[in-house]
Amino acid sequence: MTTTTPVSTWGESVARHLLDDASCPVCQWTLSAGRCGRCGADLRGPVAVELWNASVVAAKAMRARDELLQRIPVLPIAPVGAAPRPQPEPAPTPPQAPAHESRPSAARATDPQSSATLQSVLATAGAGLFAVAAVVFTYFNPDLADKALRGVIVGLITLLFLAGAWLLSRRGLRFSAEAVGGLGLVFGGLDVHAVAQLAAPGIDPWLTSAGATAVAGAVMLIASFARGIRIWQWTSLVALSLVPAMAGAGIGTPLAAALGAIGVAFAAAGLIECLRPPRVEQITLTALQLITALVALVLVARVGGDPTPFLLTVAGLLLLMALHATIASRRMLGPLWALGAGGAASAAIVLGVCAFTTESATVSSWLLAIVPAAAAAALVIIGALVPLPRTVPRGFVVGGSFVVLALPTLALLGFAGLTGVRTITEVIERSPGIEVRGAVWEWSLILGLTAVSAGLGAFSALARRHDSLRLLATVPARFALIVGAVAVLVLGCAKVLPLAASVVVLAVAVVIIGAVFRYLTVTAPGVRAVLSIAAHVALIASAVIAWRDPSIVPLAGIGTLIALAALAGALPAGRRFLYAGAGFAYALTLVSTALGEGGVGGIAQLCLTASAGLAVAIAATYLPRIGARSWQAVLVVSAVPFGIGVLQVVVERSGWTALSTGLMFVLAASLLLTRRPGLTVAVRTVAAGMLVPALAVVIVCLGAQLLPSSGSPVTLPIIATVVALAMPATPLIHGALLARGHAVGTAEAARIAIEASSLLTGAIAVGLALWREAAGLGTAFIVLLILALGAAATALFAGRRYAWAVSAAAFTGALWCVWGLIGVDLLEAYLLPPTLGAAIVAVVLTLRGARAVGLYAAGLIVAIGPLLAIVAVVEPDPEGQTSVLWRVAGLLAASWGLLALARFFGRAGAAGRARRLRMLRIPTLIAAGLAASVGAIQGIRIGLGWDFPSLHGAELFLSCLGVSAVASLALMLAGRGIRAAAEEQPALRASRWLGAPAALALAAGTWFAIERDWFSIWAMWALMLGYLLAVVATASVLRRREIALPPVWFLFAIAFVTAVVAWSPRDLRVEWFSLPLGAFLLMAGAVTLSADSAGSPSLSAPGAPSPSTRPTLNSWPGRWSGSWALLAPGIITMMSASIVSTFTDPLTWRAILVMVLALAAILVGSRGRLAAPFLIGLIVLPIENVFVFSVQIGRGIESMPWWITLAVMGAVLLIIAVTAERRTGEGGSVAARIRDLR
Repeated sequence: MTTTTPVSTWGESVARHLLDDASCPVCQWTLSAGRCGRCGADLRGPVAVELWNASVVAAKAMRARDELLQRIPVLPIAPVGAAPRPQPEPAPTPPQAPAHESRPSAARATDPQSSATLQSVLATAGAGLFAVAAVVFTYFNPDLADKALRGVIVGLITLLFLAGAWLLSRRGLRFSAEAVGGLGLVFGGLDVHAVAQLAAPGIDPWLTSAGATAVAGAVMLIASFARGIRIWQWTSLVALSLVPAMAGAGIGTPLAAALGAIGVAFAAAGLIECLRPPRVEQITLTALQLITALVALVLVARVGGDPTPFLLTVAGLLLLMALHATIASRRMLGPLWALGAGGAASAAIVLGVCAFTTESATVSSWLLAIVPAAAAAALVIIGALVPLPRTVPRGFVVGGSFVVLALPTLALLGFAGLTGVRTITEVIERSPGIEVRGAVWEWSLILGLTAVSAGLGAFSALARRHDSLRLLATVPARFALIVGAVAVLVLGCAKVLPLAASVVVLAVAVVIIGAVFRYLTVTAPGVRAVLSIAAHVALIASAVIAWRDPSIVPLAGIGTLIALAALAGALPAGRRFLYAGAGFAYALTLVSTALGEGGVGGIAQLCLTASAGLAVAIAATYLPRIGARSWQAVLVVSAVPFGIGVLQVVVERSGWTALSTGLMFVLAASLLLTRRPGLTVAVRTVAAGMLVPALAVVIVCLGAQLLPSSGSPVTLPIIATVVALAMPATPLIHGALLARGHAVGTAEAARIAIEASSLLTGAIAVGLALWREAAGLGTAFIVLLILALGAAATALFAGRRYAWAVSAAAFTGALWCVWGLIGVDLLEAYLLPPTLGAAIVAVVLTLRGARAVGLYAAGLIVAIGPLLAIVAVVEPDPEGQTSVLWRVAGLLAASWGLLALARFFGRAGAAGRARRLRMLRIPTLIAAGLAASVGAIQGIRIGLGWDFPSLHGAELFLSCLGVSAVASLALMLAGRGIRAAAEEQPALRASRWLGAPAALALAAGTWFAIERDWFSIWAMWALMLGYLLAVVATASVLRRREIALPPVWFLFAIAFVTAVVAWSPRDLRVEWFSLPLGAFLLMAGAVTLSADSAGSPSLSAPGAPSPSTRPTLNSWPGRWSGSWALLAPGIITMMSASIVSTFTDPLTWRAILVMVLALAAILVGSRGRLAAPFLIGLIVLPIENVFVFSVQIGRGIESMPWWITLAVMGAVLLIIAVTAERRTGEGGSVAARIRDLR
């Protein structure tokens, strides 16, 4: 009957309201058969038809207006939300209308509804403040200690608010009436509390509260029908629903409390059925039913008593809850209530069965079987057998029964998992105990799993015969199969059978499943997957439980391998290689176990097992009949024990390891040279990479076996020699592989693998030479020298350019070993020769035409970075201070020297080769800035007292400021130089971050100079103010053109940290810092907002940021619009510190200041239609009140100034709100009013 558009606009909201045929157009109540149950309007006659036609015409006009709004042209530079309304041509005056009744011009036809109606939102805030003031006056006034007098005052205030809401409603001020009426209800609750306190001594206050609530709720419900105030109707329905809970609390017994909670649910459901309230009230009552149902579940557990009566009582209460859920399923959340009905009924059956088993200890020990069996029976009874009304969705009832069954089932599965964990733990810990226990709980566990499986199967069979449950029949059947499989696994692992019989049970189960797969066709979805998983788990379990007695592992392992073969034969051929690998791994485990049982242990056992696996792998390599994927699985498995043996070399080296490693070398050589199916390029490459490391391990192990002392001084140079010979020989290996007919890609991959493994082996040799005491620096020098020569030979004869870097690194290491041998301990001796040498080489290469910018930059940065770290971490001692001071001086001199060098590189008259040095300017300037940062670090050291500890006060502050200023100046020049040098990098040239290090260095070096000295505090405050001025200046310039200054947020962050530092002595209140921070940040955003609102033509100046560019954090406040983005940061910064301080340091003037700021924000936001100040002010009001009450008024905040302030502010807001609503009328919802803001 009605049509809507998907666009959510004000016009569309009005159109939908006009075309709403379910609500009364007079009072917005729900219509029933064309009549309104509240005002009695009859919408079934010809007048209603005319009203409907008029509404349709108006709705079409509103939607046509929305379409015209979509077609309004938007200029690219038009500020958001500030464009003046278009000036339409004056409408012609009808001939019959007098001149003074002609339509006013558009200039006068402003829309007060969009701004003035917003003021009605202030009604809630104003009334709330007035209410809080009344509470403060009544409850925190030391002159009002009489409860009766206090109750009379609260009652008068209640009548005042309720009467005010009644009068406002009569005058059509509906929103204000709702706000004031809601506060009247709050005080009505206080009245109920006062009545309860004044009750007779023999009557429980909860009973008095229940009676008073029932009377007040009924009265307010009648009043809501009379005046149409929705907040009264909503509150009265909730209050009447809560009366049973109050009565239950008044009786005072746990059973009464539970019945009271259930009564609340019944009362709420009854009110919905009888009154059919609007949708919001129905949602609230439904939520109340949900909450009280959950509360009732908690209270049921507190009933207490003997086990049998307790369980029967709980079962009865659950039946009542199931009945309520069945009734509630007629309305909202029907599926959820049906789910609860099924769960509650099933739980009642389970508890009823358990009630008759608690008396007998023998029967109680079988609860693991009884409870699941009862839950399974409840599923069958409630889900499939009990007849239900058509309005109750049976499927969701079954779901509730499933939830009840799931709990004991999960418990059974958990115990089954614990059985598996216990089995694994016994095997790992080799704990004795292979005897058969056969405890009652284990058999109970097995029987419980069997009962669950049977119950699920029975339900599945019955569900197939029921039309409404046929879709639910498949899943229970699959779960029945899963639970049955778990029962078989528990039977095999729970020690209820002898060990051999347990292994046989599991293995036979695997064989049976394999036979089913081989000889039967399994088409049911999911059955094959369940059986496959069960078979694999049983196979693993049969292998694990055999380890309870290691003596039978080889024999039991044969049975496990037979079961594995039967299962693998029944599976697709494409997956059998996995089982071949698993079987081979298990066979190697059996070999290792047999060796251990035979007395062979330790490294010999491991290496012999690895040798057996490698021997099989070598043999399989030359047997093409073995499938490619199965052969690859054998290779992977054989590598595992070998890898463990190689890792064992770190701890123990012997001839056994040399044996297995030698076989690995043979296998790798075979894989590199031979041809067979499955020998891919990847396998051949890995084999090539194993040659040099395997040979190195053989050398190490033979040296340990043959030499009487440590073999490191002998074996490590030999390994280095092998590496030095292998790397230049890779071209020969490459040619040999090509000569044997291998592809070029295969030969190239093998060459790369040999080179990479050789480099890794050399690095390990160097590490061992430095780490082992037997080697020492002398051996390390020899190893590094051999490797350096080998790398140089590789670069010369093999043409590998990377080898030059390796050779340089090795020669550098050799030089460091020489320095260490002669006792040189100066860092610069180790650091500067290689780094400056790299920079000089880069300069030479650049002059020759090569690009060596990376090498040059790396050399400078590595030369400077560690020295900066040394300056930063050297502790304050006389020797350390001396070394720090000359390093600081040297780094500062280096920074200015590098600035001069960069200027030399970029001189205008350079030509020829010298012009090529221009590309080195940017890394030179970066290095200069990095070196200059030592000034800020030195300022931090002075501030911490590490250097010049005698400085204090002004001398300390000025010293830190001076050294930081030197660093900041150098960083600023470096940034400007980088900007000038980035001729071909527009992004770097336009970056605003080039000046950020200078700004940060000046402040960071000064922060640590703070002391409890007024000069330091005010100087730091002045430094903060300087950065805040820079924030405003940057924002002011940014709205006209792009600038090179750092982002505003970065400058503000520096100012914020500076403020925190200045406040840290705690001699000034926090407002000295928070107010300037917030004010300047607010000013920065307001500059842009005011420019947008005024449509400043400077935004179109050359170089101005394009309005279409996406706003970012770095561009703020430029390219941003709206009060949330521009004003909210400053407002929050201004208020937040004082709000928090109200809690930590409560002062009357501080609390009043926060409230005044919030009120000012609300008024400014309302006046200027600015969302951020308006909403933030509304949020701050309750937060500040909560904080004031939390610190207890009267102990830091005086009650009289506080309630006077609240009353005045509340009265101001109420007057503004009511006046505005009287002038403009009711204008939509709160959301519609808030959307007017920008």
